[in-house]
Parts: sequence; C-alpha cells; structure tokens
Amino acid sequence: MRKVDHDSRREEVAEAAARLIAEKGLEALTTRALAKSLGCSIGVLSHYFSSKEEIVIAAFRWADQRIDLRMQEAIAHGNPSLDHFFPVIKAGLPLDEESDLEWRVRLNLHTFALTHSDSLRAEREKDQQFHELMEGMIRSLQQQGQLRSDLSAEDITNVAFDLVIGAAKNLVLRPFAEREARAEYLFRLIEQLRPPA
Repeated sequence: MRKVDHDSRREEVAEAAARLIAEKGLEALTTRALAKSLGCSIGVLSHYFSSKEEIVIAAFRWADQRIDLRMQEAIAHGNPSLDHFFPVIKAGLPLDEESDLEWRVRLNLHTFALTHSDSLRAEREKDQQFHELMEGMIRSLQQQGQLRSDLSAEDITNVAFDLVIGAAKNLVLRPFAEREARAEYLFRLIEQLRPPA
C-alpha cells in the first residue's frame, strides 16, 4: 500500500515539475517553486527525489509517457494500413493544449540533457524505444504491401522520426489556430509512400 502511495506521490511531483517547466521554462524549476506548487516542504521533495536532475528526468518521462499513450492508442485503433499511420503521426504532434504542454517539457529538456548525462541517457533510451516502435510499424506496412518497399524501413523511420520532432518544435512556436494546416505537409509526404497502383 505504501509503495503505491510513494509511486503516486512521485508521479504527482513529476507532473507538477513538468507543468512548471512547460509554463515558465526549466530555469523556473527550483525545489522551492516546486514545493510551493505542491503545497509541501522542500524536505518532503527530497524524500521522493535525491536531486534536481532526478526530478527533471521524472518530468521528461511523465511527458513522454503521455505522448506514448496517445500514440499507442492510435496504433491500437485501426487496421494496419498507411491510413492508420496518419493518426499515429498526428498523436505525436503538439496540436492541442495537452500535447503542447508535453512538447514544451520535451523541448526544454533537450537542452538540459546536453549537459546532464543521466538526462541525456534517459532521452536517448526513450528516442530509441519510439524509433523501434515506428520502424516495426513501417516494416509491417511494407510486408503487407501498404507502403513502398523500394525504400528501406530504416530510412523511412529516420526521416519520419526527424520530421515529427522538427515539426513539433516548429508547431509549438505557432498559434494553435495555424498548427493543423501547417502540419498537413507531413501527411502529403507520407501519402507519397504508398506503392504505385
């Protein structure tokens, strides 16, 4: 019972940290500000996390798990086809307030990770998992004749992965009203991966 409470409280701290990062930037994430937002003491935070970097990694994982959940739901709701791939890509983009928050956390943490080895390792592991998930889907689509087979699954995955991350960064800079239309080029590019009729 206490384990569940401990894990639940860690998740609560991670979410609060993620929201602080998304709203005010990584520099605003101090133990004092985090404790204040949670209505607890700094000492209570140290019971759950031993360092600021641990809190940052937890915030990163919190945001990534939410992005992953949306993408997994998109994968689970549909037949394996190129049309099914569109909602998976869409689920990974910051097109609403929830996904915007998650991407703001991720983008803040990209910079942090460059100078913090544990954060960099966590980010690389997460990217590798996502990459493997996407490559598996692409290989499956190729085997079913839903996707061009004259391009390697690895190359398609690398391009799609880089495009989604780059598009997400650019979309966060735009007003919500412009984001859907701005992201349309991704789907036009994916459409070109259909095999010739």
